[in-house]
Amino acid sequence: MVSGGDTDTVVTEDTSTFHLGLDDLKRRGSALLVVGSVPTELYSRASKQMLGAPDEPRRRLLVLNDSTPLDARLSPSIQRSMEWTRAIRYTTLERGTAAVTSPVAGRVQTAYERHVSGGLGELGAEISEDVTEFDRLAGTLSPAELRVAFDCLPSLLSRYEREHVFRFLHIMTAHVRAQNGMVHVWSPGDRSDEINRVLEPLFDAVVELNVEGTEAQHRWHLRQKDVSSGWLPLKP
Repeated sequence: MVSGGDTDTVVTEDTSTFHLGLDDLKRRGSALLVVGSVPTELYSRASKQMLGAPDEPRRRLLVLNDSTPLDARLSPSIQRSMEWTRAIRYTTLERGTAAVTSPVAGRVQTAYERHVSGGLGELGAEISEDVTEFDRLAGTLSPAELRVAFDCLPSLLSRYEREHVFRFLHIMTAHVRAQNGMVHVWSPGDRSDEINRVLEPLFDAVVELNVEGTEAQHRWHLRQKDVSSGWLPLKP
């Protein structure tokens, strides 16, 4: 048994059980909570892999902070266009400030990257519309074709009540799952941290990141099947 938060998770010796669980997440859509007290660069590496290899036909949506370099998350060979890759750079508003969306966030655009400011409703609407447009462009998305990276959880928690953020995540992850997509959400800190224990029930799996000596590691916990992968090396 390995401890994770308040629950013990079986580390399966039959790797086929774990891989069947991963295949199920891809087939029916899923939401992953990525945690770990690790450098941001390590999360970027993990996120880059979760967004899919360059030779895979994926529709990628990245919801980033202003300071995140896009090149750290996307390989140079990935096609960056409104049809295949979109990036939202989101800025929260101070409490009590009227919600304003940047002019570049209007829907008549050609650039694949745009800046958006506003409240949770504005951000949710932007994500929802991108997901819907990807589905229209694909003529119905295939399982796991849609990949979403969401980096803005810490800034949301710093501005909004936890209950509102919880509801936002619930709606967003449900919308991605409905398109058989995969969304991963970055929450710095250990799995046992209070906020991650609160958020974990919203997700189908928890991915822990760790550094052991000079080796970067990741460990997957599949909540429905109650199994863990054990610690595995994270590819460069």
